[in-house]
Amino acid sequence: MMKRKMNRKNRMNWMLCLVTLVVCGLLCLLPDEHLNITSSFPREQVRIEQVDNSMLDSIGIVYNGVQPCVVTILTGEYAGQQFTSYNYLNSALDKDKLYEAGDTAWAMLQTGGEKPVVTLIDHYRMGTEAAVVGALALVLILFGGVIGCGAMVSLVASAVIVWKLLIPLLLDGVDPMLSSFVTVLVLTVLIDVLVAGFTRRCLTAILGSIAGTLVTCLSAWGLTYLLKLDGGDLPYVVPLLSQSAMQVDTRSLYIGMMFLANSGALMDLSMDISVSLEEIHYHKPDISYPALMKSGLLVGRSVLGTMTTTLMLAYSGNYLSMLMYFVGQGTPVTDIINLKYVASQLLNTLVGSFGLAAAAPLTALIASAMYLRAPKKKAADEGISCPSSVQEN
Repeated sequence: MMKRKMNRKNRMNWMLCLVTLVVCGLLCLLPDEHLNITSSFPREQVRIEQVDNSMLDSIGIVYNGVQPCVVTILTGEYAGQQFTSYNYLNSALDKDKLYEAGDTAWAMLQTGGEKPVVTLIDHYRMGTEAAVVGALALVLILFGGVIGCGAMVSLVASAVIVWKLLIPLLLDGVDPMLSSFVTVLVLTVLIDVLVAGFTRRCLTAILGSIAGTLVTCLSAWGLTYLLKLDGGDLPYVVPLLSQSAMQVDTRSLYIGMMFLANSGALMDLSMDISVSLEEIHYHKPDISYPALMKSGLLVGRSVLGTMTTTLMLAYSGNYLSMLMYFVGQGTPVTDIINLKYVASQLLNTLVGSFGLAAAAPLTALIASAMYLRAPKKKAADEGISCPSSVQEN
């Protein structure tokens, strides 16, 4: 009976994965309202045959000038034909690219004239990226089975929902805090269902994660005003404001980005506690509510200790080069932590930690109530004889 129940559960999870992929495919078909005329030009792979570096000026480790390139189109209508393209460099290490003969690049073809104008976009990386994603999917499915497949599908679904729903909503002027919060709710339910199915484990993790997200949202809203942060240091915020005619609320966008960025850690913590307490109840169905609650709090404390450090390392790791620059020029620590963009990243960690600190005990509380609601029924479903003391309760 137990095996039959597990098979039915696995079939349900596989079906959920399939349905989610179908929905993601339909979302990808939604028209993009923000395309411009250059978006309609074909993109093709090209091979760099020759480069001319004589027109480049070296400025330390960066270059300024133009790099003429002879390229061969590898795909599309003009495959096999050669053209000359020009790679412009502006001494910007984060945006410039330098080609060598034999490189494969991604290019835009402006058609309509006697011959297309080839504009080099960057090195072609999609093939390698697809291979890495495929390898990750293979590892997850081989190791985790249907749960690993659910994890991979949830990763794909998260990317599609953010790209096709959240970003268009933000560009259309919907409040960033509201749209980000709704997105977090949708992703939390979707990911937990894909990983745990329609179970009490899933429901417990969802409720605990949402509770932590509410705390994260409120603390982010309050602390941004307290620390006088307005989101002006967000990446590309200046061109975004110019593009949207100053219609983007940068503070609201910054707050939305904070609890969106921390939602994954909250889901992780809530699922850890939920699974742990389910296992404890499975092996000791006569456990009392206080004992189960105490175990949940112990698990929560342990996971919380490492998870808070994980957030700190994640954010500091992303800005390690910035910290190296400040330390290298002798900037005092007191100056560093008062800088706007440093305070913004520090607040990310603090807000996420507040959410985790709230989610841990709340998930333990919810899990204890959830798993002890019907011990007799659960024990019967799992083939466990329930003690009379529990049956009476």
